Amino acid sequence: SSDLFALGYFISYALRSVNAAIAPLLAADLQLSAGDLGWLSSAFFLSFTAMQIPLGICLDRFGARRTESFLLVIAALGALVISIGHSLWIVSLGRMLIGIGVAACLMAPYSYFRRSFAASRQAQLAMWMLIAGTSGALLATQPALLLAQWLGWRQFFVLAAVLLACAAASIFLWTGDHDRQTATQIANNPPVGFLSLLTNPLMLRVIPTTIFFSGGFAALQSLWAGPWLTQVLQMSAIQAGQHLLYFNAALLVSYVAMSMISPRLEKRGITLAKQSMIAFVWFPLCLGAMLFWQTPEAWILWLLLAPGVPAVILMQTQTALAFPRHMAGRVLTTFNLVMFEIGRAHV
Repeated sequence: SSDLFALGYFISYALRSVNAAIAPLLAADLQLSAGDLGWLSSAFFLSFTAMQIPLGICLDRFGARRTESFLLVIAALGALVISIGHSLWIVSLGRMLIGIGVAACLMAPYSYFRRSFAASRQAQLAMWMLIAGTSGALLATQPALLLAQWLGWRQFFVLAAVLLACAAASIFLWTGDHDRQTATQIANNPPVGFLSLLTNPLMLRVIPTTIFFSGGFAALQSLWAGPWLTQVLQMSAIQAGQHLLYFNAALLVSYVAMSMISPRLEKRGITLAKQSMIAFVWFPLCLGAMLFWQTPEAWILWLLLAPGVPAVILMQTQTALAFPRHMAGRVLTTFNLVMFEIGRAHV
């Protein structure tokens, strides 16, 4: 099951990031401005964000298998719409459909893991998903551009639609309903709304840290890293792209390492909370160093930052474990909404 969910997240993360790589092809063919390209990215995140609240309800009611496989079909439809689009608005519609369709690709497996596996396995399973996502991000850089140039960007999105449809079929056919609640369980567990979860005392304790660290990292990775390399360190766009590739590779190695190290640390009494606290100290040290070290070699600080990222993201796993299993979908999507969207906007 985890392998099939990882496949879906791999494809979804590649499509989430691919616009930056193939932007020159889209701009040349559709005569898009820089603002138009920015809107295409925004269209994805707007629809992705809008899905988080209804997604949590669906995950708790219908389970991960049915919810994600259905939504991936919508993502496949979105990729097909882009492939035939000849205007900004048609391509925007396709991006929105993809945003809706891939909204469950991380939250569905996290919810499934929370309800189907022991607490001791949660961190390792979470890291496995992040390994898949980071691999997708690496694919969405130079390899995606080369593939789109070879096939043509329209055929590239046809291929993406086929892969999304295959992922949807695989999850539907070969992932069990182990996390799906019975009608009796649903009736015995009255629904908890978004605002109630958001104002829960535990959520109120973790939200500020989430916005600063997890949401902040998302902003650093997607918005600030490139400009910092080009404007502060005076790198060319090509050099910055190469160093960002190194950073993503370092993240991938960090996730792999954390998937093996975290369970062992827990056995020695170093809980997930303590692991995250270490990262909370490490992050400001690295970011503070970036303020003072601004020579060309300072890009190494991004590699030093990478090992702390997995421990920060484990906050999501910890929060899900603090609530009852039947609420996993709503808890995780509420956390996700705060972490990636409100956090990105704040930073």
